[in-house]
Amino acid sequence: MYARIYNIVLGLVAVLLLASCQEKRAQRFEREAREYTETNCPQQMDAVTCLDSIVFVPNEQVGELVLYYSLQLTEEQRTALMNKLGDINDMNLRLIRNSVPFTKYREAGVSFTYIYHDVTLGDKIVEYHFTKEDYQ
Repeated sequence: MYARIYNIVLGLVAVLLLASCQEKRAQRFEREAREYTETNCPQQMDAVTCLDSIVFVPNEQVGELVLYYSLQLTEEQRTALMNKLGDINDMNLRLIRNSVPFTKYREAGVSFTYIYHDVTLGDKIVEYHFTKEDYQ
């Protein structure tokens, strides 16, 4: 009987330790995203693309890393971009799969979201969302 109680208590302690590790990891991801944004953003990526911020949003699973981009586009560039949304989706997925800085997020099973806004028109152009199932 004591062995059974011991096993139950040991199991509960293991679950609590795992939960506290998850919370600490999520807090670390939040802090790192905030610090990166404070030190590096806005960051001009190319002639039309600017990384505005990165935010980590914890959730029940692990969390979501959200990257906000603004695009300074002419009407012609916007039309060309709208015809290449599938290519941008594929490029972002390759980046998630192959980027060394994203390794710890992939290993933790974090979801990734890319949000692109048009500075000129002030509206959202597109949003891409990738889960663990997408990038593994």
